Formats: sequence, structure tokens, C-alpha cells
Amino acid sequence: MLLFAAPYFPPVYYGGVVQVYLGLLQRLPGYRIVVLADRHGLRDEDATGWDEIAQRDFGFEVRRIDAFEFHLRHAAEKRRALRDLPLVGLLLQLYGFFQRGRSEWDALVRELQPDLIVCGGTYSAAWLAMRHSEGTPMVNYLHGEELTMQVRPAVLMHWMRWVQMRSLRSAALNIAVSDYTASLSCELSGCDPNKMKLLANFVDTRRFRVPEDRTALRRAMGWEDKCVILTLARLDPRKGIDQALRALARLHTANGLPENWIYVIAGRGKEQGNLAHLTKELGIEDRVEFRGFVEDDAVAGLYQAADLFLQPNREIDGDTEGFGVVFLEANACGLPVIGGTAGGTAAAIEDGITGLRCDGDSVESIAAAVHKLCTDSELRSRMGRAGAKRAAEEFTVEQAAKRFEAMLRGLLEDRGKLQLAPAADALSHS
Repeated sequence: MLLFAAPYFPPVYYGGVVQVYLGLLQRLPGYRIVVLADRHGLRDEDATGWDEIAQRDFGFEVRRIDAFEFHLRHAAEKRRALRDLPLVGLLLQLYGFFQRGRSEWDALVRELQPDLIVCGGTYSAAWLAMRHSEGTPMVNYLHGEELTMQVRPAVLMHWMRWVQMRSLRSAALNIAVSDYTASLSCELSGCDPNKMKLLANFVDTRRFRVPEDRTALRRAMGWEDKCVILTLARLDPRKGIDQALRALARLHTANGLPENWIYVIAGRGKEQGNLAHLTKELGIEDRVEFRGFVEDDAVAGLYQAADLFLQPNREIDGDTEGFGVVFLEANACGLPVIGGTAGGTAAAIEDGITGLRCDGDSVESIAAAVHKLCTDSELRSRMGRAGAKRAAEEFTVEQAAKRFEAMLRGLLEDRGKLQLAPAADALSHS
């Protein structure tokens, strides 16, 4: 019985972290899996609809609590009602949030009696995941960005961070997606390096693969005569899309790009309005296409039809890329990639082989990388082939699922929660 705490989960979230969880959890046939997500920002029918899909298509159950993180409810109304006592109003909301969360979590743990708890978002969920019996091992799944990002409300951040670091020290096992994430986790928390294991992110190569007929895909997109630079990401400042726009505008002015270039930005997020405004300010609005949210079944087709993937990520207020699974997805589809040097992207991009890493804080560095690949079709082709080969040989979801299961099995065996069946035991001594 595996209880998986997942603060970032569909249908609100669809990023790389979600794809990692979905890829692993549907490949653990020896487990009954319950994923704990939250209801914040969701209509009941949307949550129910997705949870039914999870049970039907992925084979695990989803339960939901009210919220993992504190959100000020009806702030304007509360301020008006409690104008003379705003602090009391805030404290009442905080008290209700923590009481409700603990009650919901404790009831679920009593019902399920999990053999193992995995915490998939340590900043948001550690305050709950640490509430378990002494004999139940807890595993933290660490991606990197959750370790240092600045979050709200600030009044809670220091306490939430303290609990997060404590959870890393007390966990039976910490799993990190990159050397960068592992080193940062140990440095910040003082956790035992011997209880830290690496499990690199991965890609489903049945879904993300080099297309049989790329020309037909490009024709369907209207890109057959274009040099297509693609970004597919949540529109967030740390993704460096604003810097990409500045670099492209500079190259365009200097005739450093093919005449037929276009920049396709797929995804949604809080930066969309700012990016659209910047595009007009730079005078390249006729070269930039905002595609908005892309459904899961259309993602691979975007990679397969493009010429180059660009995401010059950077670090902003401690928030950075822990790995960058999009680089593997793009590579698996035969695309060369350009990413930033910040965070753990060195694990995803083999610099100079499957793509290029550049300084996401430097427009000049980004422009140089884009110019190099956009003006050399043979180099793009060579890096795309190398990326597809590397993804297929080293980063498949099947390989990762086996390693993940072996880590969990080791913990369960150590705790006496997993034993060989009699027949298998007899075979082992024959």
C-alpha cells in the first residue's frame, strides 16, 4: 500500500513533474497506489472527471484534501469584515487550514494503513507526510526548484521551510532527479548523503519519438517553409522566455537568423501578458506565435514538427530548473535543444552533443547559441540524432520505473514489510 502525496497534480498542473509521477506510478504493478492531491482552484466536476481517468487509464486511485498550501480565502471580504482586527482574521484562517489538513490526512492514513509514504512536493506536503507511524518509511522525491523558491504567504515560509528541511533529515530515503538537486538538498538540510539516491528524469519513448513523416506534420502545422524555434513550458520568469525574445529580436535586426524563422511559444502562465507586450515592444510580433495551452496528445507533435527547442532557463530568487524533462522530450523527438546553465540542466543536456547550454541571464549568450544552430542545418540534424539516441538508450520510463521500484522494495524489505513468497523463496535456495 503506497500513499503518494502530490501537491502538483492534474487537472490544475500538467508540467514535467506531473509527467514523471504518471510515468512511474502506472508501472508499479505490485502496489495498491493512492495519490493524494488537493481540491484548491478546482470545480468538483473537473476533479472527479480527472480522478476517474486516473483510475481507468493509469490504474491508481486519487483522493483529495482541501489544500496543501495556505491560500487566503475571500481576502477582500475578510478585510472589510475584520477591518479593526485583520491579524485575528488571518490567524483564524491559518488555524482552520492546519486543523482541516491534519484531520483529513490523519483520517486517510488511519483508513489506508500505508506500508510506504512518498512525498512528491516537500515544501508543500512535508508538514502532512511526516505524520505517520514510526514503522512506516517515508520517501522524499526531490526535483530541485522546491528547495529554494520564494513562495507566499511570507509569514509561513520560514516555518514551512523548516519542516521541509526536517523531513529531508528524517526520511528513510531521499530521491533526487540530478546531482545538482542531491547536492543542494544535502547542503541546505544537512541530511545524510547515504540516504540520498539519484533517479534521473526520463521520457516515454513510445510517445516521444522521431516521426516517420515529419514533412506531413510540418505541413499540417503550416510550417513546411519555416525555420521553427519552439518553447513549450509554463510561462514563468525562470524559463527565460523573455530573454529568448530579446535574443531573437537582436539576431533578427542583425540578419543573424534565416529569413523564414518563427518562434512558437506553447503553454500558459502568469507571464503571458508580459511576454505578449514585450513581443510588440521588440517589433517581432509577426514572427512570434502564442499557442496557449497544449493538450497532452498534441505535445509530441509540436516537438516533432519544429527545428529547434529553446528554453534558456535561469535562476530567479532561488527558483530554478532542477532537471528539465522537456529537453529530454525534445531530444527524443529528434530536436536539438538550447537550455540555460542554471540548476540541474547538465543532467538533461549533453552540451555540444545533444544541444547547447547558455547563460540564461545573458542575451548575448542565448543569441550566440541560437545563431549557431539556426544557421547550421547539419549541426541541428547531428545533435537531434544524438539526442534521440541518448534518450532511447539512457532515459526511458521503463528503466526509471525499475530503478524506482527497486528503491522502494529495498526499504520495504529492510522494514520487514515485504517478503518472498514461499515458492520464490524455495527457488532462491535451490
